[in-house]
Amino acid sequence: MTVSTQGLEISSGSRFLHAAVELLSSMRFSISLLTVISISSVIGTVLKQQEPVNNYVNQFGPFWAEVFGTMGLYAVYGAWWFMLVLAFLVVSTSLCIARNTPKILVDLKAYKENVREQSLKAFGHRAEAYLAETPEAASRRMGRMLAGGGWKVKLQRRERPGGAGWMVAAKAGSANKIGYLAAHSAIVLVCLGG
Repeated sequence: MTVSTQGLEISSGSRFLHAAVELLSSMRFSISLLTVISISSVIGTVLKQQEPVNNYVNQFGPFWAEVFGTMGLYAVYGAWWFMLVLAFLVVSTSLCIARNTPKILVDLKAYKENVREQSLKAFGHRAEAYLAETPEAASRRMGRMLAGGGWKVKLQRRERPGGAGWMVAAKAGSANKIGYLAAHSAIVLVCLGG
């Protein structure tokens, strides 16, 4: 499964709605929002929050104290713009989850054993060898070896012009893809809590 940085594409609705949903669900937009939240959090950590106004006037002077107060920097985590950024992050991350969940669920079950032989030869990490045993015996031996190593294995007989061949499809770590969903769902939950 490849995780796309492109946004969610909808097939119906206006062009504006289509563009807005694609922007909101793109990974680049989410990363931009996380950057804004990070910078805001640094400001909220460095600048003492919820102090009396006189303390800010003494520290920054009347002009800057008023500018910072207008920007909501004395209560960053409750400022309207911070809440708006959090809301956009919740929407963006939720759309990313909605876009990638179907692909992840399909990929959990798929072995991709229907790949053509030409496609396999184009892989950078491959090896070819001639074995003294029959293709069926070799594939079963390799399948047992992979299964012993914790891989899920699927064998497939293929008809070729030079005779029958065997495809050994194996996969491991499918549950790691659940981590993508868990991490993004956690971001949504934390933002909702904020």
